[in-house]
Amino acid sequence: MAKNTRRIAVAALSAATAALALAGCSLSASANGPSAGASAGSTVYFGVSSATTGQYAQYGEQFKKAFDLAVEEVNKDGGINGHPVALKYEDSQSDPKQSVTVAQKFVNDPQISLVFGDYSSAASIPASPIYTAGKLLQYGFNNSNPDFTAKGTQYQWSSAITTSASYTWTADYIKKQGVDSIGVTYLNTADWGIPAFQAFKAEADKIGLKITDAEAIDPTSDDYRPSLTKAVAGNPKAFAHVGYGPDAAKLVTQLRAIGFTGTFYGGQDEQSFDATPDAEGSIIGTEFVASSKAPEVQAFVKAFKKKYPEEKEVTLFEAGAYDALHVAVAAAKKGGTDRAGILKGFQEIQDVPSVVYGKLSFDKDTRRPASPQLTPTVLKNGAWVAIED
Repeated sequence: MAKNTRRIAVAALSAATAALALAGCSLSASANGPSAGASAGSTVYFGVSSATTGQYAQYGEQFKKAFDLAVEEVNKDGGINGHPVALKYEDSQSDPKQSVTVAQKFVNDPQISLVFGDYSSAASIPASPIYTAGKLLQYGFNNSNPDFTAKGTQYQWSSAITTSASYTWTADYIKKQGVDSIGVTYLNTADWGIPAFQAFKAEADKIGLKITDAEAIDPTSDDYRPSLTKAVAGNPKAFAHVGYGPDAAKLVTQLRAIGFTGTFYGGQDEQSFDATPDAEGSIIGTEFVASSKAPEVQAFVKAFKKKYPEEKEVTLFEAGAYDALHVAVAAAKKGGTDRAGILKGFQEIQDVPSVVYGKLSFDKDTRRPASPQLTPTVLKNGAWVAIED
């Protein structure tokens, strides 16, 4: 399967308004709504709001494969205190309007005690008021926009490092490689690309990394050559793109076509452009490296490839979904299988085994991983390999 990347369709104001309006309506699962957990021997259901159709459908497929593997493992090991686990999927297309409708459906379903998703922060954030009103925990494990948790409530949690932290790290790492000037492109999206670039630029200005030119690009475009020509006109030593895999794949190919040979740097959101020949030698920082020698990583990669032999590479997207299912199960075991129990469990769990972090604990204030770390990786022969110090 050709891998694309994660995160964000632009959130329309109307979607956010619709979310708030729905949140204020008489929800059958609001303050006193459905919270029933699993009765003796019954199945525990989690919801998944994700794209199964549309431009982000490949991510929905990646998530589903990882979820299915994790569910098999959990149920083989006895489920949640004897209760089997199952997932209910709803296709949001990772679209803000659709995600609000999906949220309403899940909130009104008394069997659902937690929801994974959405794929993009732009789709997750408009749905958050619905989940909060329904007291249903929204686990946006893939959502890197800081606002998802910072402007959310106790019902919004994420295991993703924020874009601001990620691109601050990227600027620092580039400078440490002896690079003193860089050309930049970034997605012209208000809810992700622009703030991510602003974090990168702020750090670059602070540490003396000169941005020779920065060009905002349309993620749906097929021709980036005019922007790239401007971005490298100042002869920067390297190039950085703040974006996702689909645009990065097109962009790096066109960058090489216009003759730029410097190192291409990106964020972990671009990890899925590994099949692009011109991406060879690119450097990104990531939370997950499939080639890691850590036993938990190798066990996961082996199990994933055994179940899905057609998959040649395993990325953060699969690892993140796999971890998320196991984190939700750990929370249910700790606090209980109903909505209140799931929330209690998330507030109390610590050191949950993780293929991404080794062990995952949440910062109770940010509701994100405590002290996350990024690993620099280089693309060699179509695979991401950790760069040794």
